[in-house]
Amino acid sequence: MRRTLLTFAAIAAIGISGTATATAAPATRPTSMAAEFGTVPAAATASTIGDIYPAKWRNVPQDSVVDDWNMYNRECVSWAAFNIDRHGESANNYGDAKYWDDNARNDGYRVDNTPTVGSIAQTDNGQYGHVAIVDSVHGGTVTVEDYNWTGDGHYLVHDVSTSSFRYIHFYG
Repeated sequence: MRRTLLTFAAIAAIGISGTATATAAPATRPTSMAAEFGTVPAAATASTIGDIYPAKWRNVPQDSVVDDWNMYNRECVSWAAFNIDRHGESANNYGDAKYWDDNARNDGYRVDNTPTVGSIAQTDNGQYGHVAIVDSVHGGTVTVEDYNWTGDGHYLVHDVSTSSFRYIHFYG
């Protein structure tokens, strides 16, 4: 009976696709930015913002709702867009973090390698890239505030290497 079922499955696969192929292994989940860059505790307590992300996006499961900027909740891009909006600027429809530097440049914002308090730290690394808000600058590191650095959709304050990111100056 088992041989008959396996034969039937193979015939069905050939009939559907025209060839017999093995089932591919499920895709692995992309690694987190923390896995790629490491996690370093913040040099200082965050003083610029703090976790003020609205409860309507923070207190529901990650990626379960779309925010006012057409981004999924509890993602780095949603957190950054929310804070940019608080300063009267917009990152509406900027998409994945890996596109933010190009989109900002096209919209006339300065993008460079110089971090300043309040600027957006941005990288193209990883599947989607990452954005964070610069809280303070300490020589070769910056303390940033972000969401989803560890891939779990939570707020975090931590240090990153200054040279690993570009900086988008939406305000200030």
